[in-house]
Amino acid sequence: MVAQRQPVIVKTYQGSEQSAARKFEADAAKLAVEGYLPTSQSWARGSYGCLAFLMALLLCLIVIGIVIFIYMLIVPPEGTLSVTYTLQQPKPAPSAVADEKVCPRCAEHVKVAATVCRFCGHEFART
Repeated sequence: MVAQRQPVIVKTYQGSEQSAARKFEADAAKLAVEGYLPTSQSWARGSYGCLAFLMALLLCLIVIGIVIFIYMLIVPPEGTLSVTYTLQQPKPAPSAVADEKVCPRCAEHVKVAATVCRFCGHEFART
């Protein structure tokens, strides 16, 4: 039984334009023996697929990320100084200090009229 031959054969050759042309010439010689002659050909430039684009984008972000990471290691960020302020009671006027005496035992200020220190219980001599 004789195998039925197809009337049209379409073949594709991958690679650069020169390598695809070499593959075509070798194949065309073999097919010419069987009676197939090339009638048309076209060359289309290759293109990167979506996955290749995403990989390139990811690598770009990684490289930029490494550069930013190195920058962050070398250049310290600006700091913050925090200051707490406390309201202090004003010191008594000199006239108010004249109304007080200092306890010899605890060194606290008590009124001149006091006979006993309210802090430590020291009894003042009566004058």
